[in-house]
Amino acid sequence: MNRVKIVWLPESKGGRKTIPPAGKYYAVSRFKEDKEWPNNAWSVVFEIDECEIKNNEICSLGAVRFLMDTAPESRLESQNKFEIYEGLQKVAYVYLIHN
Repeated sequence: MNRVKIVWLPESKGGRKTIPPAGKYYAVSRFKEDKEWPNNAWSVVFEIDECEIKNNEICSLGAVRFLMDTAPESRLESQNKFEIYEGLQKVAYVYLIHN
C-alpha cells in the first residue's frame, strides 16, 4: 500500500457531510490521464489511520491501493496526486507520499 494524505472537500463545495472514520474506505479514483472517466475508472481502497484539521483543511492520513489486481499500479508510483469520487461527486484530493 502507498502512504497518502487525503484532503477532504468541505460540504459547501460538494464534499461529504462527514469524513470517514479510521478503517477501510472505498472510492473511485480519477487520475489526470483518465480521458474516458468514469467509464474506465478504477476503485481504490484506503486504510485510514487518523484525521487532522490544519489550516482549515480536514485531512486524513493512511494508505491506498487499487481494489483490482489488474489496475495500473504504476500510477500510484508515478503520480503525486489524484481525485476521489463517490459516484460522480468529487469528495477529496489524494496526495501520494513518496519516501
